[in-house]
Amino acid sequence: MQNPYVMRDKIRNFLANHTGDLILSLLLLYNLFNPMDTFTLLGLCAGLAIRLPYFVLVWTPDWLKRDRMRTIMIVLTWIATLLYAQLFQAEYRIFELTFYLIGYAALNLPVARSWWLGLMILAGNAMLLYTAGVEPQSILIYTMAYIVTYFFCWGARIKRESRRESERHYTELQTVHAELSQAHDELRYTHEELERATVRLMHYAVLEERGRISMDLHDSIGNRLTSAIVQLQALPYMMKLDAAEADKALGSVLDVVRQSLQEVRTVAHQMGSSESGLGLVALNSLVNEVKALTGYSIDLHYAGKQAEWSAETSELLYRILQEALSNILRHAKATRVSVHITEEEENLYMRVEDDGVFGQNWTIIPGSGLSSIVPGFGISSMKARCERVGGTMNIEAIHPHGMRLEVCIPQSDMAAAGGEEQ
Repeated sequence: MQNPYVMRDKIRNFLANHTGDLILSLLLLYNLFNPMDTFTLLGLCAGLAIRLPYFVLVWTPDWLKRDRMRTIMIVLTWIATLLYAQLFQAEYRIFELTFYLIGYAALNLPVARSWWLGLMILAGNAMLLYTAGVEPQSILIYTMAYIVTYFFCWGARIKRESRRESERHYTELQTVHAELSQAHDELRYTHEELERATVRLMHYAVLEERGRISMDLHDSIGNRLTSAIVQLQALPYMMKLDAAEADKALGSVLDVVRQSLQEVRTVAHQMGSSESGLGLVALNSLVNEVKALTGYSIDLHYAGKQAEWSAETSELLYRILQEALSNILRHAKATRVSVHITEEEENLYMRVEDDGVFGQNWTIIPGSGLSSIVPGFGISSMKARCERVGGTMNIEAIHPHGMRLEVCIPQSDMAAAGGEEQ
């Protein structure tokens, strides 16, 4: 057994969607059973038969939703109404039933078609009623009523189409909003993946840099210690032959050992397990990698006492330098690039300079000088990242040619942000 609540909802939806159709149907039946009229059984059957096409028009089945079929149905219904009025001497019914045809044409047919169809119905009705002896004044009054009915229904149609167009636009906006939300989520996910990939790349760069340093240690310190060992092995014989030469050789060995010890301490400090200096090592590895791939002359200079950079600071500087070097390689046609990193107590500065030309990635604003440069998407995003952490990033032209990128990052803010993240 069907749920009564479901049945109630179906009835409620049906009444909400077909209220107008029900009212028109009741009016058609009222005209048939008008108590002021006398009717016979044959007249009743004829009245029901002539109203059937009107009910079909009112309820509009699927096969009548095409304009051509609707036009044919209106014309046939109108002709049948005229025949009914002639056969049963019911010319007055033409006035009542024609209102439905005029209103239906205005509501459902294209404007041009509804115009000529309405004029044809009005002209045909007037001629039939005039030949039937109806007074011209009554014909004129009903004709004016038809015209008013047409314009009223046409206005209702415009309002209905406007409402449907608004609903369609609202649906399209909802669809576009859903697509934009999905694109925003995908872009945010891609951005997060990019940040994670950047961190992994930094760690790979550090590992590569440490491998290079270990090879340098093996080549430089290993050779020095080998030389010291050879001299120490020869030292007893030299002491027997020439004490002065032995003292000189001993001093030379001590210098080699001291230099090797200092170099080992420096490298050990940089490669400590505390990750202090990870950002600088990664930047140095990036510079060496670009130099090896392109053959460019790129110098990295560091000044200041290096503190422990936060992961955010290291990542930010790495990505900015990566984007700057990429733009220089693609557009600047430079021969020399210098990178200066200066660390002070409150701020950390990075400056990238080249001797190239302005490339396609930069746009000079007319009339505002060379210092007004509009960067592309990559540098714009980096600038926004700097501003989010309280820093600044500026780009300006270098006279006579070249460009300078300067970054300033507050150390205290970044350290606090790194601590909160951890």
